[in-house]
Amino acid sequence: MNFTELATDFSCRLAASGDQDAMVSTYRESFADDPVFQWIFPDEETRKSLLEKFFTVMIGHTFSHGGFALQAKDYGAVSMFFPPDAVMQPEEAKNHLLHSLRHELGPESEMIVHVLTTLDARHPKDFPPHYYGTFVAAHPQEQGNGLGTRLKRCVFALADQDGAGAYAEASSPRNLALYERLGQRRLGPAVTLPGGPQIFPIWRPPVAAVG
Repeated sequence: MNFTELATDFSCRLAASGDQDAMVSTYRESFADDPVFQWIFPDEETRKSLLEKFFTVMIGHTFSHGGFALQAKDYGAVSMFFPPDAVMQPEEAKNHLLHSLRHELGPESEMIVHVLTTLDARHPKDFPPHYYGTFVAAHPQEQGNGLGTRLKRCVFALADQDGAGAYAEASSPRNLALYERLGQRRLGPAVTLPGGPQIFPIWRPPVAAVG
């Protein structure tokens, strides 16, 4: 990835694994009122502490298995993603992630394991090379300032550099509408969680294939 010019264009930079605490803080605060995570962790009293454990595991997994993270405005917004050569994780890595979540979250891991395995099963296996954006979030104090949009566009620019597509999931109709405005489109039916909200797979084809 030629990131130097893109960092200037989008006023963002690669997040460092040593700044995990700052990343976790933004994710924890941002996703506390997300409909999917309200379903996963329904107890409002414990939700933020469980989100902290969850994102600590996910950040570690991302950095350890070929993924990257972007950040803007001193971690006011963060976004994790996998480049094309790291999107399809080996079964050993997937199993290790689920084991780590069960270890950290105990009985509270049941729903998140269900979500992750369901999304993995829905992830297209026959698509052209693509970037996979996993979690993008802006701290509540920074929401509405366009930081998340900036990070999404930076990932798209990285994909365009490589002639690759961009895949993700939207966790709410509001996020879906935003991502559609940025050029991603719904891909197949929504994933409906048992007795819960929907998750929307979304896709942006490689630039050469657009139109």
